[in-house]
Amino acid sequence: MFSSIKAKIILFYVAVLFLVLSVLGIFLYFSLNQIVYKFLDAGLLAKAEAIASLIDVDRNDIDFNLSDDVMWEYRSPRSGNYFQVRRADGTTLAKSVSLGTTELPPTGNDSRTQFTTIRLNGRTARLINFPNISRGESGSAEKRRMHGLVIQCAEDIASQLDLLEDFRSVLLGGVLFVMFLSASGGFIIARKALAPVLDISETIDRISEHDLSTRVSLEGIPPELRILAHSFNRTFGRMEEAFNKQKRFAADASHELRTPLSVILSQSEITLRKERTAEEYKNSLKAVVQAALAMSSTVRKLLTLTRLTADKVELKLETLDVKELINDAARLLRPLAEQKGVGIDTSQMSAALLVHGDREKLLELFTNLLDNSIKYNIPGGQVHISAKKETEFIVCEIQDTGIGIPESALDKVFDRFYRVDHSRSKEIDGSGLGLSICREIARLHGGKIEIRSKEGAGTALSVYLKGMDMQLSSNKQNRS
Repeated sequence: MFSSIKAKIILFYVAVLFLVLSVLGIFLYFSLNQIVYKFLDAGLLAKAEAIASLIDVDRNDIDFNLSDDVMWEYRSPRSGNYFQVRRADGTTLAKSVSLGTTELPPTGNDSRTQFTTIRLNGRTARLINFPNISRGESGSAEKRRMHGLVIQCAEDIASQLDLLEDFRSVLLGGVLFVMFLSASGGFIIARKALAPVLDISETIDRISEHDLSTRVSLEGIPPELRILAHSFNRTFGRMEEAFNKQKRFAADASHELRTPLSVILSQSEITLRKERTAEEYKNSLKAVVQAALAMSSTVRKLLTLTRLTADKVELKLETLDVKELINDAARLLRPLAEQKGVGIDTSQMSAALLVHGDREKLLELFTNLLDNSIKYNIPGGQVHISAKKETEFIVCEIQDTGIGIPESALDKVFDRFYRVDHSRSKEIDGSGLGLSICREIARLHGGKIEIRSKEGAGTALSVYLKGMDMQLSSNKQNRS
């Protein structure tokens, strides 16, 4: 029951309020109690002093001048006022009519004035024990002396106790009423404060793999929870994007693999329908092998991309010259460039551009990029390659004079299986995985790839790789 946030908030709020009100109530009750008893004691002391002033002590003679004008409040038992005069040895010398046959009890110490609460005739009374100290008969300033008389006055305090009891009841009832109002208000406030959390939870429950577009509404959400809602929306956005990419990837992979599989199946079925010549069997097997090689290439690239994305590739790091890597890639692809009538210019490269990386992976990166620049170029076009050092990066730029890429497609060219020129997809070999692999290779080397293009005016790809000094420092930090 008390495990929910709402219950904890209400319980804490009520507990703190109860503690504060209880302390305040106890303070008020005891303050009133002290005031009441202080007022009673002051009245009893005044009565005792008044009675003491009516007693004359002359050596061994004691004279009580108790007139009716003074003693009227002590005549009735119902008055609730009593007095008694006695000696220190307990002998009673005089007492009020209101006491009847009852006597006021001694307090045990007759040397000083004392106040105490007693039970008298079944009722609660307040008692003063007042030792009488008087002057000599002439009233002159003689030495004061104790004559052994003790004056006791008592007053019924039932009405005062009823007052305190009523105050205590009202105080307790008030505390309970305030507690009830506070608990109800706390419940309402907590429910309204946590209502956005329930809305967020219900929104999350509605999200499924079939519909990841639902978002948490920010309307009516307090600022404290708006950060949480923003975080959920960003997370759902990333999930939706990743899920859509995964679905597109599965669909594209199926499409890419379906074509060579269809070729293999159709060639096999047609060949097996009747007897063929050796040449026909040979041609059919060539078509099957070509389709199998295409499928094998696609699968290999998929596995490579998967390992690169999951950071499961172990890089064989060594000191490499970027200029040498680019020249090797250009040398491998020069026959293809000559076949398409495309020139490759590598003259705009600085010397001694050193990086710490995996030769095989970086060579694959530059080969893929240069291959794209040749394949999507125009007859008689050019590919210009430059490399230079900018701050901590080695920047290699591969610029072609090809067909270019529409601006709307620039943010998609690194997606898996994405190919811009669908009309020429059948004419130009490729699986749409090359740029994705290049981006992951650059990322693993602490770099990145940027692309600029204009349709009909060519494309420029910039590869940023960390220089050797910077990369060695980064590798040391990673190992530490």
